[in-house]
Amino acid sequence: FHLSEGAVRRGMDQLKELKCSVADLEQRTALLREAFPFQGYIQKVEERGISHEQLVRVETFAATHCPSWHDIRAAEDTLSMDTLNLYQLTPWCIKPATIERNCSMVELFSDSPCLPTNFCSHWWGEPLRDFVACIGRHCAVRQLCFRSTFYWICAYANRQHALSEELNDDPKQTSFYKAMCLADCLLLILDNVGPAMPFTRVWCAYELFMALIDEDRKKKPLLLDTVAHTKAGTFVLTDGFTDAEAKVRDAGSPAEAEACKSLREMCFPIHVLEKGMNLRLQEAQASEEADRRHILNSVVGKQLHELDEAPPLEHANYTEVNARLGSRFALACFRPAIMKGSARRLGVARALQADRWQRELVLDIDKLPKERQATAFEVFVAGLPEGLKHLMLAWREFAADSNLVALAERLPISLHQLLLKFRFCKQISDAGVAALAERLPISLQQLQLDFRDGCEQISDAGVAALAEKLPISLHQLQLDFSNYSACQQISDAGVAALAEKLPISLHQLQLDFGGCYQISDAGVAALAEKLPISLHQLRLNFECCHQISDAGVAALAEKLPISLQQLQLSFKMQFVSVEISCFSQISDAGVAALSEKLPISLHQLQLDFGGCQQISDAVRQAAGSLESLRAWAAASELGAAPDLEMRLSSGEETAEGLQEKDEEGEEGEEGEIGKPSHESRRARPAAPAAPWRGQPPTLALPAPSPATPQTRHSTAKNAETSSDTVLAEGLADETDVGSLDFAYHFDSSALSKVPSLFGTFCSALLCATTLEKLQLDFNECNQISDAGVAALAEKLPISLHQLQLEFRHCFRISDAGVAALAEKLPISLQDLQLNFRYCQQISDAGVAALAEKLPISLHQLQLDFGGCQQISDAGVAALAEKLPISLQQLQLHFGVCQQISDAGVAALAEKLPISLQQLHLDFNNYSGCQQISDAGVAALAEKLPISLHQLQLDFGGCYQISDAGVAALAEKLPISLQQLQLDFRDGCNQISDAGVAALAETLPISLHRLELNLGFFSQVSDAATKAAGSLESLRAWAAARAARPRARRERKARVRELGARPRS
Repeated sequence: FHLSEGAVRRGMDQLKELKCSVADLEQRTALLREAFPFQGYIQKVEERGISHEQLVRVETFAATHCPSWHDIRAAEDTLSMDTLNLYQLTPWCIKPATIERNCSMVELFSDSPCLPTNFCSHWWGEPLRDFVACIGRHCAVRQLCFRSTFYWICAYANRQHALSEELNDDPKQTSFYKAMCLADCLLLILDNVGPAMPFTRVWCAYELFMALIDEDRKKKPLLLDTVAHTKAGTFVLTDGFTDAEAKVRDAGSPAEAEACKSLREMCFPIHVLEKGMNLRLQEAQASEEADRRHILNSVVGKQLHELDEAPPLEHANYTEVNARLGSRFALACFRPAIMKGSARRLGVARALQADRWQRELVLDIDKLPKERQATAFEVFVAGLPEGLKHLMLAWREFAADSNLVALAERLPISLHQLLLKFRFCKQISDAGVAALAERLPISLQQLQLDFRDGCEQISDAGVAALAEKLPISLHQLQLDFSNYSACQQISDAGVAALAEKLPISLHQLQLDFGGCYQISDAGVAALAEKLPISLHQLRLNFECCHQISDAGVAALAEKLPISLQQLQLSFKMQFVSVEISCFSQISDAGVAALSEKLPISLHQLQLDFGGCQQISDAVRQAAGSLESLRAWAAASELGAAPDLEMRLSSGEETAEGLQEKDEEGEEGEEGEIGKPSHESRRARPAAPAAPWRGQPPTLALPAPSPATPQTRHSTAKNAETSSDTVLAEGLADETDVGSLDFAYHFDSSALSKVPSLFGTFCSALLCATTLEKLQLDFNECNQISDAGVAALAEKLPISLHQLQLEFRHCFRISDAGVAALAEKLPISLQDLQLNFRYCQQISDAGVAALAEKLPISLHQLQLDFGGCQQISDAGVAALAEKLPISLQQLQLHFGVCQQISDAGVAALAEKLPISLQQLHLDFNNYSGCQQISDAGVAALAEKLPISLHQLQLDFGGCYQISDAGVAALAEKLPISLQQLQLDFRDGCNQISDAGVAALAETLPISLHRLELNLGFFSQVSDAATKAAGSLESLRAWAAARAARPRARRERKARVRELGARPRS
């Protein structure tokens, strides 16, 4: 191979740049030629993608030869892989490797087009090792092939010796833009050096602009994924779900998919995102001033001949890119910023509010820790931007009227869809509902309000106030005022007021009044009278409204809109309270009246008459579908209902045939009471109820101002700070002292329906490398086996300080699963809670395996092996032997473990850490235990740590324990004890007043709380049982009991003294 004139010239240029000898350059070139042999030319620069596998080859070569390279800006500085970046790699590797062929680096890997699916926007100054790790993590998270997925990276795709051929004054004619047109995703790679230097580089800013706003793009808009590498790990934010998460969503579990995504992204470094929230594209810099001018002028839409002009300082396109990108990162860091207490300092609300192009925002506050929920509400509401179309907010239990006022004041007038869920919120009243109604946007098309269960202060007045302000533009309305703890605040008056104001344009209506037992036929009739004729879907829930009878059902049937296509009605009866009758007044007659009036347009019907005792089995079966109900109605007209099912199944009759007979019957002879004869064969419902004509609801009182909240709960109280305060920049929350925690409850049905859910969750957990608190509930999830526990354990973040895992009733878990979990417990754990109750395959071996691996840093340990009947004294002893000496709180449950005896209790007592401040031991055995006796209690008492402040012992069912055991325990109670709970229920019949008195007489003077549960024993008097209700009464009882013998002795002595005196 002979070098061309061009190759020689390129070689000379390289010698000058590297300041090395010809021989040295030739040697290095030879090494590169061997490592990366030329494959062939790829004509189009935009088709030169590179895979992660190929990048690893470059990284490996650099790691081997880096020690012989120096910084060309300072020859004495040897390069290191820790800092080696593209600025340094290019002269030592990329350019020498491509000198001979004047090719790109990609053309040393392939001779055929490598179409990129991802375009990388990054800073050349990021360490190569971090960069490759980012690509690898993105491949893993997106589940892409490391070999055949190609990324367009300018340094490897452009021919570095002929850059003038690849670039152009018009940014839209450059290789960068052409590659973006091919790609499906823009991958923004953020470094930890600057940090996030791409936000300051004009080329990166331009690439982001094109990803967000490019109006010339012919394909779908570019996805925008973001990846960052820090010392804590490599993190990815995805635009939407990954394929695995989408599979979970598409299987009918969108909440579970969202939980996986949230967990996967919650540890993304906030300090990196902060730069994105404060992006100012117009201030970005470039190595060449000409590039900066050309790019900014292209962004603002100038023509080719104007690109050399000075770019404007401000422009609407700058504002849009800055705002849209800022809100994207504000949403990404919302949860971690709230949990860390840094949302105000970072300006999360300000970044959200600035994005008037944002169309949808969703927040489920319940997924955050209770102590952070008020701040989350405050920041979210303050950040609502103008231009928002869809808003969903859920907050259970703690929302109050003042929160509704704050939300109402910030609702964007552009809203089309509003979904608010405030279940169990006892502090929401009519005033809050009225305040919200007052500010409902007039453009609203869909409204869903959920005040279900516990919003007991909402009455007819609140319903009427809401009805009065319903926007006429509404197409869908869904209101839930159900309260199954018995609601007497909402009655016919409220239903009638709502009906009167239903928008005539409604297509879908769903009303839930379950448990509102004051609603009667009149309310149903009033609603029926005003149903919009445009309705296509109607769902009504009047469960437990026992005053509704056949007349109400008939009144509703009479007014069903003729255009109705879907109808769902529920009149189910269930227990509400002892004061309220659950007897239904709806019978077959009401169902018949309904079936006769069903609109012919109806194609979907769902009826629920559960608990309605006057409805026959035939009607219950017929109500299962629209066709069967119509057939039943036709048959009953002919008196054929009793044998309808048999006749239909045998083919003797069809629904159409029955209907024909019904029509013929109408022309027949009159019956006994002057009606067609078929009518006399079934009872007719009472006349339809008259619509409500009673007293209208009273007006709702004004809601409290956000500045003066009317709430008692501290969590809600903090949520009323004005939005101006939240939007203020630079205001710290709580000095960023919060922690990242995640809690999730797995549903057994979801795991069955979506088998991939557990694996997807574990993959997400692997990404949460800085998580500090993790709480997972797998109770009764029988899908979880030893393999599942091991897979979960493998993904536990090493950063965890608190871990709580619930596996109650997971019967497939055995010793192997416990051992696998123990093996991977993070060494930094301070709080460990594991629940294996009724996992009956767990034995002493599992307990011993766990004990062997308990982290020495533990301060709190809670283990529940209740019902694991293979555990014996040996398992308890093995655990005791390995209890960390640093423990301050210990809670152990061995209830119903029949093989544990006094020996096990004594072994545990012997090894209790002396630093313990709280101790809870549960040996309860409701079926009766003869293994634990006074000896075990005495052995435990003898070794109680003197530092104990709280002690709770449960020996229920241990019938060998007597007064002697209680006395032995009382004698050794630590003098510093402040709280004491003792449970001797279920068969401890040898305990009498004497034992209670022994305990009472020796209680530590520091004790300020006592709970003593004695059950109902023949040897413990009623007086003692009653006195055990409080510390004061028990001490008084014991003092009085001790005083009685002394008083008797004194009386006898007095009598003897009087008898000895001589009579006068």
